[in-house]
Amino acid sequence: MIITLASIGLISLGLVALWKLNKDYLLLWNANTVYVTADSPLVAVKAKIEFGISVNTISRKNDLDLFKNTQKYTTLYDGKQKDDVVNDYGENDFLVTYNNKYYLSFRQFKFNRRHQHDYYFHYFKKGDNIYVRTLIKGASAMHFERRMIPIDSAQWYVCNTPVDSVGDIYNMVDMKRR
Repeated sequence: MIITLASIGLISLGLVALWKLNKDYLLLWNANTVYVTADSPLVAVKAKIEFGISVNTISRKNDLDLFKNTQKYTTLYDGKQKDDVVNDYGENDFLVTYNNKYYLSFRQFKFNRRHQHDYYFHYFKKGDNIYVRTLIKGASAMHFERRMIPIDSAQWYVCNTPVDSVGDIYNMVDMKRR
């Protein structure tokens, strides 16, 4: 049996189409991916990404509650890939930390369990502060860059915002008052 260049191209095209259909509609396999990078002097091995579906409440007293009962989270990344993002719809809560000293929490609203995403987390310094740039590619896409908060200051924050200026928060990333 002779395999022609055309048949190799057709098979390749079919595989790419199947991958794309699975990523957006079919859900034949979990194609969610997590990528973590860092600019020097920071290193990705000190990063930790935790994930849970509807595990946080925006009406919490302060952000210390994020660090209680950590068994409700799945650890996606802790110096290296640990687990996969569960493929379900709803309020996907992320707790992003660096070197067990800094944190940022956010929520991704995912409207269809069949939609799968690529999650990019990039850590970098700006002056004396550590930032994380997050890019989520897929149907429920997001893109933002935020300064990380020292964990030892979490009692003074709620939804990444100083407790005394919170107001009503509906989306943990937007952090805007209504």
